Amino acid sequence: MNTNKDVTLGVPRIKEIINAAKKISTPIITAELLSGQDESFGVKVKRCIEKVVLGEVAAAIKIVLKSSQPNLVVKLDMQRIEAQGYEGINADSVQLSIINYPKLKLKSQHVRVIDEAKLRIYPDGTDRSKLQFELHNLKSMLPKVIVKGIPTVERAVVNPVKGRDKTIERYNLLVEGTNLLAVLGAPGVDAMKTKSNHIMEVNQTLGIEAARRSIIDEIQYTFESNNMIIDLRHMMLLADLMTYKGEVLGITRYGIAKMKSSVLMLASFEKTSEHLFNASYAGREDQIDGVSECIIMGIPMQLGTGILKVRQRLESLPEFKYQPAPIMSS
Repeated sequence: MNTNKDVTLGVPRIKEIINAAKKISTPIITAELLSGQDESFGVKVKRCIEKVVLGEVAAAIKIVLKSSQPNLVVKLDMQRIEAQGYEGINADSVQLSIINYPKLKLKSQHVRVIDEAKLRIYPDGTDRSKLQFELHNLKSMLPKVIVKGIPTVERAVVNPVKGRDKTIERYNLLVEGTNLLAVLGAPGVDAMKTKSNHIMEVNQTLGIEAARRSIIDEIQYTFESNNMIIDLRHMMLLADLMTYKGEVLGITRYGIAKMKSSVLMLASFEKTSEHLFNASYAGREDQIDGVSECIIMGIPMQLGTGILKVRQRLESLPEFKYQPAPIMSS
């Protein structure tokens, strides 16, 4: 199974990058392994990262009404846990996961460990009339409790990386989901070589320089996937423009408003009448030193050939007399 086919590419992906979207359709973290030649090592790391819910490892979740205090009994399928290689999952770890699950709102006295593979859960409410409803509600929510892995990771795939001669050079992990920081800290992951296609998360985790590099790499990868070649300097210029303020700003009206303070430049992008009205009402001034402003005003811009000015040295300045031309010259 390979996630490359499911990744958003083309114009939708370019829009996500340029707009600096906070939520992207397919966030992928490419995690390099410390032992990339061993596929079984990659499978072990995958099991540490990929989230496992209680419904996958529980043999049964039953409601017990016969006792004096009605409860839920959870039995873990230890054979399946061992067969799948889920290390560290037992009744004690599941108890901690249930207590920490925010939607259940259970405390340690409500979850009791019977043995290594069995737990007993008592509902929080004391109202006898609502007791059965609470038990059924707990039973429906317990299978969703995350007992292992990173909660924001949907799945992880061991991906063979092939060389030019089509032979497998190494293995890496393609992690579908977010939380780059947790993936970097996972055992067996080479944090120095791991990267994410989520620009905003890279900025939050690794900083603005890493986000700039990520913008360049992602635009380049998207165009190369469509067999298009663009000079690297165009992408570098765009990445510099989006990050020079110390934060990732999208090429949207909100991002440009933070980049530039020129009224005419903002008016040339979107909401022209609104920008001009607000600026005239507030009495703002525009220095007319940017490209957009110079084009609007018909003034040569201070770039390229326009940055040069010709000077002429004269011993005496000529005297210009401005007067109406005579009707008849003598």
